[in-house]
Amino acid sequence: MKKPLRLIGLLTACWLMTTNAALAQADATQAAPVQRWLPKNSKYLPDVKAFVQLWAIHSTGMEIYNTTSKKYEAVDDRFNVSLRRARVAFSGEPYTGLRYNVSLMYDQTGRDILTSGVGAFNKADPAVGILDAFVQWRIGKTEALNLVGGWFRPQVQRESITGAWATNSFEKSMSQNYLRNHLVGTGLGRAAGLNLGGILTKNKLSLNYNLGVFNPVNASLSGGSVGKKYAPLLAGRASLSIGDPEFQKYAISYDINFFNKRKGISLDFNIAQQGETEQFQSSTAYGPGLLLHWGPLNLDGEWMFLEREGRDSLGSFTAKEGTGHLRLGVNVPTGRFILEPTFMVMQFKGGMDAKEQANAAALKMSAGEETTFDAGVNWYLDGKNLKLALHYTWRNGEAGAAGDGAQVNAFFSQNGVGAIRRGNWLGLGLNAIF
Repeated sequence: MKKPLRLIGLLTACWLMTTNAALAQADATQAAPVQRWLPKNSKYLPDVKAFVQLWAIHSTGMEIYNTTSKKYEAVDDRFNVSLRRARVAFSGEPYTGLRYNVSLMYDQTGRDILTSGVGAFNKADPAVGILDAFVQWRIGKTEALNLVGGWFRPQVQRESITGAWATNSFEKSMSQNYLRNHLVGTGLGRAAGLNLGGILTKNKLSLNYNLGVFNPVNASLSGGSVGKKYAPLLAGRASLSIGDPEFQKYAISYDINFFNKRKGISLDFNIAQQGETEQFQSSTAYGPGLLLHWGPLNLDGEWMFLEREGRDSLGSFTAKEGTGHLRLGVNVPTGRFILEPTFMVMQFKGGMDAKEQANAAALKMSAGEETTFDAGVNWYLDGKNLKLALHYTWRNGEAGAAGDGAQVNAFFSQNGVGAIRRGNWLGLGLNAIF
């Protein structure tokens, strides 16, 4: 009996040792678990910023069209204070290389719709909406490859993709609105899509590129859809910088004034194309641009060619228009701050004769001509984070064959009013980012 008892005792001891070892290993595993998930970084909590563009403008020369008398009638000159642009932005980088941005807007709060300014107006109980909502993923450890997805601006035309707090005219050039309406059908210029972009740098050369695909449902004829005929919007942009680069890190928003810290030139080329939809057979936008910094000099400009092709009972036809701007600023140090006199000229040129304007109307394009001049001075107290501006803006337009009462372009039309002739304004503005 002694041998079986010894064998049972030995097996029991082995079992107890094995069990104790397993329990000890389990305790160790619980004490120091293996990391299976991507670690969140120190920027996990959102960064919240408030953007305010406060305007106080004195408006003159505004006229509205009386459909009964068939004449333009002047409205009283007026003083108006408004939040031209007001936003709250949430951004962060919860994982290394993966960023997000969500911006809320309550623009045009307090605007009198019969002032000479541009854009829509907010009601007495201001509404809040989504301006941007996108994520940005840096693929790899360099800035060469980035993927952006969500609701944002197609990367076409520098003026469209540069924020109002970064431009140095009192109001952004209206050339952006003609392009935005051409691309996505709204003045906000946003659409849902995906964009692949990056920065390639060698010595004193830097290439910033973007290639995107978007579905601009706001341009539809069918509510929340582009309709029975579908074609995505394809957008591309390349900007070659010679000298100092614009970017150290890839982004989809841009700057105009580098406050004497950049010495270089950027040469842009933009292109966008959309195939057949219920509005047109095809739609194209393309054109060059530039940004120059040399000492205190800030110079930017561009010209966009906008075209659409359509078809009627007589066959195919084409409508064409063009728009762009040239803007100059000079930084003048004043103690700790910078004073910048600026001047901008903007032009829009569309069809002028009856046939050209009929083609443009059929394809939902603008026509006639518009010119805007802006002259003033900016006082930077904390870079673009805090700026005071005093400017005068004057505008004129030509309706061409359409004649009086025709809402052929932004000079002759105002949402909520109808046909107008837009006036001029003297403006005092505050731009702040908190």
